[in-house]
Amino acid sequence: MTSSSSQGGAAAPSSSSSTNKFSLDEEEEDEGDAATAAMSGSASCYYDDDDDDDFDAFAPDGGNLECGCEDGVQGGYGGGDPLSGEVKPRILLMGLRRSGKSSIQKVVFHKMSPNETLFLESTNKICREDVSNSSFVSFQIWDFPGQIDFFDPTFDYEMIFRGTGALIFVIDSQDDYVEALSRLHLTVTRAYKVNPDINFEVFIHKVDGLPDDHKIEKQRDIHKRANDDLADAALERIHLSFYLTSIYDHSIFEAFSKVVQKLIPQLPTLENLLNIFISNSGIEKAFLFDVVSKIYIATDSSPVDLQTYELCCDMIDVVIDISCIYGLAEDEGCSPYDKESMAIIHLNNTTVMYLKEVTKFLAMVCFLRQESFERKGLIDYNFHCFKKAIQEVFDVRVEVQKNRKLLSQRRWSRQASATNGAPPGVPH
Repeated sequence: MTSSSSQGGAAAPSSSSSTNKFSLDEEEEDEGDAATAAMSGSASCYYDDDDDDDFDAFAPDGGNLECGCEDGVQGGYGGGDPLSGEVKPRILLMGLRRSGKSSIQKVVFHKMSPNETLFLESTNKICREDVSNSSFVSFQIWDFPGQIDFFDPTFDYEMIFRGTGALIFVIDSQDDYVEALSRLHLTVTRAYKVNPDINFEVFIHKVDGLPDDHKIEKQRDIHKRANDDLADAALERIHLSFYLTSIYDHSIFEAFSKVVQKLIPQLPTLENLLNIFISNSGIEKAFLFDVVSKIYIATDSSPVDLQTYELCCDMIDVVIDISCIYGLAEDEGCSPYDKESMAIIHLNNTTVMYLKEVTKFLAMVCFLRQESFERKGLIDYNFHCFKKAIQEVFDVRVEVQKNRKLLSQRRWSRQASATNGAPPGVPH
């Protein structure tokens, strides 16, 4: 689908243009090697090779803990299928009751209207959801009820943290957060002892009802108290990242984007490719978006402005909505976003927004000046090279997953042979 329209917006930072042609032949080989090294060197940080753990082991008395999801998510609770070769990092959503954990999950990944979250019932069981929108956005989200004391001696909390990539602790900024900070300290210190590679993220949530100066004051106070508690415990090496979030604006999407980016081993490769692309195309800012969740999985090295990010999200919504209304044949069950999807929006400050399909789940959204967009042919050629390089990164990941699958199958075969008392490789 192609669209062109006008809309007001703030000026993007200026950037010098370049008319040099753009080739990624040499960079692609280096980036493929970098992606391989990143995956082979970082995967162990995010998950355990033992992914067939029984979730009932978390519960006392061998499995009395109720777990599941209202959305009907089924399957095991490990990091992935032990025979598929695919392992997924876990993201844990933790915090006190009514802090907004389930609302965050519903708004970001289920497109629920923020106003509808007012009618959500309090979560009373652990809810796991698989998020596999693309080859880069692939993880599990575990939503923990605030009333569960998983540090009870009868719980095996080590099994929870051992395969975790990120722990998001949600604090209600409109409530007294003394108890929340105490729970945060306990959670972080216990989790760090089990898995020092966990990324600890703190969402200071529900800030939409606070003035700007109060938001900064809340963040500064929570930041100081949390880090002082770690310093008192001689754990200054633990790093906490803090975000001001609300489901009523795009701040929750931007915060989740930064959390997910830390779980993508190929992130340096993607950022480098984007830097090469914009420097040779006269583009001022570029994002690589997952169109399903509106999480941006990579951007170039220039700073991210929240207003720019909001414009990108709005543009994706416009493309999807117009495609759903006007772009689909009534007798076809095709997707509203496909390889023909693209959009051009001219803002009233001589800035142009340009969206192009990368894969069936990924889109690039660029900001550039009107005079730079006059060289659209060069931009499209450079984008073709970028898209080809992205595909090569995909291919490297697929190859790594195939190798993992073979290794997993061999290990499974050896275990089965040992269980049955026959030497490996001997029919029985």
